Amino acid sequence: MHITPQLLRAAALLVFLAIIYAGRLAKGTARETPEGLVFGMKPLVLWTRALAIPLYLAIILMPLMAAHQRPPIWLPLAILAVVALAAYQLPGTIVLTPTAVVQHFWLRADAVIQYHEVMTIQALRVGQITRVLGDNRVTITHNSAHADAETFRNELERRTGKRLIT
Repeated sequence: MHITPQLLRAAALLVFLAIIYAGRLAKGTARETPEGLVFGMKPLVLWTRALAIPLYLAIILMPLMAAHQRPPIWLPLAILAVVALAAYQLPGTIVLTPTAVVQHFWLRADAVIQYHEVMTIQALRVGQITRVLGDNRVTITHNSAHADAETFRNELERRTGKRLIT
């Protein structure tokens, strides 16, 4: 069997898609820090996102480089805007401190709900997403990119005294 560049590209794409899917299925683990119990992004999800952006850029820029053309001036600005939007939408790291649930974001302000301000803990999409609603109009979302959803729900129920609503 002769390996062609097209076959190699297709195989790499299939492996990349399998890794992305596996990252969603992996459980991940929460870790204890001096600040509190931390629920960060799963390492596999983080790495696939770090690999996806350069891959997307390569797909966009490859035809231009193959034709030996300079990219238009708007292209780097559009790429920068897309990267900034992707960083803005990254799920923040959730920390269960002794007094509150805190979600730290890269390009947004932190979301903070004191335990006594928690109104509801909701499970959405058969437990893939957990949403914490506070009476201060703040929402904290633990999704499938975060580590250890079951521990997150159990700890929230224990610390707030609220039951999970499905």
